[in-house]
Amino acid sequence: MAWNKGQSGNPLGRKSDKPFADALRVELAEAGENQKKLRKIARNLIDLAARENDAGALPAILAIADRLDGKPAQDNHLTIEKRDATDWSLAELVAVLRDEEGSEVASSERSASANGRGEQLN
Repeated sequence: MAWNKGQSGNPLGRKSDKPFADALRVELAEAGENQKKLRKIARNLIDLAARENDAGALPAILAIADRLDGKPAQDNHLTIEKRDATDWSLAELVAVLRDEEGSEVASSERSASANGRGEQLN
């Protein structure tokens, strides 16, 4: 179905599993252009951040900082090294084969003990 320009493909919005956040968004949207109400909310957050020895102060400070400066960037680095079998040393290849062989032997032993007759199950 084609949508007209400016028309949402999901008019009901994304479903959320965060009811408190949803309720907060509704209340803030209801305040709309009521700057006095929004300023009162901001003032309460600032007052909470300024309290000494209050457990709520740090989260309030972080909330203010995140909104003023943005959250700090997080660096994520992942290095994937794909190696061809011809790049491996003989010792590395032997170790891989021994690991595989050990896995197969352990699997056979488990199957035999599960069978109860010492025979391998297929």
